[in-house]
Amino acid sequence: MAAQDVALVVEDEPGVAAMLRRHLTRAGFVVKEAASVADAIRRANDSSPDILILDLGLTDGDGADVVRRVRELTSIGDIPILVLSARDDVPVKVLLFALGADEYVVKPIEAVELVARVHALLRRRADVRVMRRIGPLRVALGTGDAWLEERALDLTSGERSVLVQLARSYPSLTPRATLDHVPWREGEVTSNVTEVLIGRLRQKIAAGGGGVEIRVVRRAGYVLRAIAAIEVV
Repeated sequence: MAAQDVALVVEDEPGVAAMLRRHLTRAGFVVKEAASVADAIRRANDSSPDILILDLGLTDGDGADVVRRVRELTSIGDIPILVLSARDDVPVKVLLFALGADEYVVKPIEAVELVARVHALLRRRADVRVMRRIGPLRVALGTGDAWLEERALDLTSGERSVLVQLARSYPSLTPRATLDHVPWREGEVTSNVTEVLIGRLRQKIAAGGGGVEIRVVRRAGYVLRAIAAIEVV
């Protein structure tokens, strides 16, 4: 039986804490709870949670201090931190992200969305640790960094996003629709942006030594394939 993920809920309103506990338990989490800043730090250190869900408006102190202090804990300093707040305040968000929060959610929020965000953060954390290998190509799923053997590929953010999707699906096909909705974050998005980025990836892989190809499956999508070396006698 696989180990269950542990969620530490830091919430000083009993009704809200009970709601979070109920929905997270139904989603398969082991839930630990804290109702104060001091208790949150102690619980985080003792229970080694997989994710921290923090209500910013703790009445006994500055919830932001919890984020800062958790990030200083060497044993669990890299856990995802999801902040809940009634304040839709940009300066507060900027501060929390600077301190190390991974997600900032304005209340009220539907329980199903909260659980979905928690799962997304845990997948993102897992991806950081996963290295996918396709022939001579290695792709870090968390960052999009890629190497052909030991040679690093110089990729733009859009190219990294596409490559991560292709590598995550490997050896299966990545639907075209999935690539069309990747957040590019570079330049102007045009109707043929997927083809442009696929073309650039092909060129960079070839220039880096090849050994891998991106095949198009007509009207379906794209798939990564390792090219078997041909021995010349």
